[in-house]
Amino acid sequence: MPTEKTIFRCYANLFSTSKFLQLLVENDYSYALAKYRKYGVDDPTIHTLGEFYRYAYRKLLKEYRNEYIYKNSIINKLLLAKYSLNTTTILNEFKIGRSIADLVLLNGTSKVFEIKTELDSLYRLENQIADYKKAFEHIYIVTYADLVEKLSKEIDDKVGIITLTDKGALHTIRDAQKDISHLDSSVIIKSLRKQEYTNVLQNYFGEIPQTTPVKYFSICREKFREIPVCALHDLVVTELKKRSIREKVLFKSNTIVPPEFKYLFWNLDFKAEYYDRFESVLNIQLESI
Repeated sequence: MPTEKTIFRCYANLFSTSKFLQLLVENDYSYALAKYRKYGVDDPTIHTLGEFYRYAYRKLLKEYRNEYIYKNSIINKLLLAKYSLNTTTILNEFKIGRSIADLVLLNGTSKVFEIKTELDSLYRLENQIADYKKAFEHIYIVTYADLVEKLSKEIDDKVGIITLTDKGALHTIRDAQKDISHLDSSVIIKSLRKQEYTNVLQNYFGEIPQTTPVKYFSICREKFREIPVCALHDLVVTELKKRSIREKVLFKSNTIVPPEFKYLFWNLDFKAEYYDRFESVLNIQLESI
């Protein structure tokens, strides 16, 4: 007989990128259906694929809060509830230095969110924070209530702390303080695409370096060092904000994309046709597949 942990891991896998692409793009419902038939549900009102997914999400939120639950909460509670999609964007898994930031929120400033769930360890956190300071103005750790006391004592007091409550709300324990003293142009440029750092130089200097392809990056890196860090930060934020999704109106609608699926649609940046298809996928009767 499977353990609860095994079942929760399968529920978590329903919201993985690979399984969701299989579901929506390949029209393959076999994984979700197999888990429904194998484990069943303790709710007699579950009849459709969408209802099963929402059931699984509720179970994860209550019993097995993995990274998806945290990221999805940030998309819903911050990006959609607090900010405007016209002025704000979020980057997923953004590489900076030797670390990868879970989420970066960009509007008039930059905020990095490092997630530490009940399933994570803290062994790399100190190095992660050090890397994030080289590129972002505000750093937040998003975690669970039982870890707050430990974090409050061990991490830089300029780093903010947010908890995900039992009901799925985000509660700010400590606001992050703006800190640009560690911004490092040589680290920042390595996190950008070629067109992005080219645009930064064009916007600041009014021209781009004229050199050979082999030397182009090294020359651009030297020019980055000539830009005051505050100006560089703002120029970089402007460029990175262009990395947004195509279908903002469709994404924002909870009717088209229910809250449980927001992170997947943000991360995968689907074309309009997949938004149109999703409603019919959610309404598929489990017993008819």
